[in-house]
Amino acid sequence: MHTIEFRLPRPHRFHVIDIVVDGTGLLDLVREAELPYAVEEQRESAADFAPDPVPLLAGAYALPRADGRAWPSRHLLGEPVDGATDVWRDDETLLLTCPCGVDECWALVVRVEVDDAVVRWSDFRNVRRDDWDLTGLGPFVFARRQYEASLRATARAARAERTARRLSAAAAGRRPPRWPRSPAARRAAG
Repeated sequence: MHTIEFRLPRPHRFHVIDIVVDGTGLLDLVREAELPYAVEEQRESAADFAPDPVPLLAGAYALPRADGRAWPSRHLLGEPVDGATDVWRDDETLLLTCPCGVDECWALVVRVEVDDAVVRWSDFRNVRRDDWDLTGLGPFVFARRQYEASLRATARAARAERTARRLSAAAAGRRPPRWPRSPAARRAAG
């Protein structure tokens, strides 16, 4: 059985969740699994980029935003807050996003299955590189109790971070920054 940690790195102005599996960051695990395919793609694309160097796309993701994914959200328990799009299906959960901020641009999705005892991550997929075989990544099976305890800790960490910001702002005589709104809320506000 694997172990998982969900962490809210501090300080971080974008409030993201760092995911650590068996003591190794998920980004590092993904980079290792994608490396052979990214190197091949880099080699094949060298002429298209010449004389500039070709970017190496292995592990080129951003950590997911905490809003909508940290506890009490059930996103990481197989009930994604982001519905199916033209790039991922209803049974897939968004894990890692594109560094540009647009989830549909370049994302890593996974199938999350939950039962009374375990949470299972399988079928990892880069939404733009279906030819990259990521079967070497996972499956990961986590004890549900440990998984949920770590996920619940994100709520405590987020509350502690907000309290620290409010206290710091009050001490400095200014208004504290607000938790960033979701992309949907930003679009609705115009």
